Amino acid sequence: MSDLVLTAPGRLELRPAAPVRPDGPDKVVVEVDRVTLCGSDYGLFRGTYGGPSRYPLRFGHEWSGRVVAAGRNGRALLGRAVTGDCSRWCGHCPQCRTDRNRCERIEKFGLTVDGFSVRWRAVHRRYLYADDHGLRPGTLAMAEFFAVVHHALRPLAGAARGAAVLVVGAGALGLAAQLLLTRAFAAARVTVLESDPGKRRTVAGLLEPGTELRPPPDPADLAAVDGYREIARWARYPLVVECSGTTPGVNCALTLAGPGATVVWLGLPRPGTLRPDLVVAKGLTVRGSIGGTGDFPAVLRFLADHEERAAAFVTHRLPAAEAARALAAGPAERATAVKVQLDLADDHPGAAPAGPGDGPGPDGGTPR
Repeated sequence: MSDLVLTAPGRLELRPAAPVRPDGPDKVVVEVDRVTLCGSDYGLFRGTYGGPSRYPLRFGHEWSGRVVAAGRNGRALLGRAVTGDCSRWCGHCPQCRTDRNRCERIEKFGLTVDGFSVRWRAVHRRYLYADDHGLRPGTLAMAEFFAVVHHALRPLAGAARGAAVLVVGAGALGLAAQLLLTRAFAAARVTVLESDPGKRRTVAGLLEPGTELRPPPDPADLAAVDGYREIARWARYPLVVECSGTTPGVNCALTLAGPGATVVWLGLPRPGTLRPDLVVAKGLTVRGSIGGTGDFPAVLRFLADHEERAAAFVTHRLPAAEAARALAAGPAERATAVKVQLDLADDHPGAAPAGPGDGPGPDGGTPR
């Protein structure tokens, strides 16, 4: 059994897993089974991640496991299947009183502090969520990014109900957004834009019935939009969810948002040239959102009700020994996958077969 440590961009070390003990009454030890790779993990490996981070780092903030040891106050979790927050919040600052994802002392598991790419991890029990629904390990390990989307959409439930909603980007966040918009927030119609033709082919069978999937407008055409009449001609959607994490994707979202619309910004691009003129000219409301703290219980119920649909997002499952190859996958390879999971319970070389509901890929291994 191995721990996975990013020591620098492009450098991943497999180290022998070290047993740990709960070092306090509120600490528990989680035996990690699955780690789901996020776009930030690929960015950390390449050195291109746009947010705060550090090296060396045990990555992984989308995961599932089981509590195998506990301090005095955490014994109720012993033996329970769990997942957890990406945000390590303090619980005491003014921001934590309203939204712990905006904690003034926040750190991010797997980004700024060690995450869960380890076999055993000691963590405070307050960051964990026990699974009361019997979810499969692969599904439970997707709760975090579903919670991120749910947290962003929940305040806009009224705007989403019965509306035509645009989602920019057909990665995991975009797929979660269209599933939640359709099945939890009662949107009348969802349109998903994806620029990569390979990704469009990959996700075409994963969308809800009635969801439209198409390429976005040409960036050159969007950049040429100028003047009030032209701006109005392109303005179409009362609610737009930006999930691509790219500057062109953000500008597409701002261009296609209707007058007075709300644009929810979930992707985290590197700095680039945006179109603030469109925000002012159309009176847009732009809401950034990061983290899913506060929405895990609702998301676990949602995943239990719709597990077969969500589980299909896991297209590849690999042993830990294959992590470096998975993280080094180029754009063409990544276009053939949605979510890649590392199985830390099986770190022998070679592709691990995907179990029922864990989202078998074309061959059960990494895209080649």
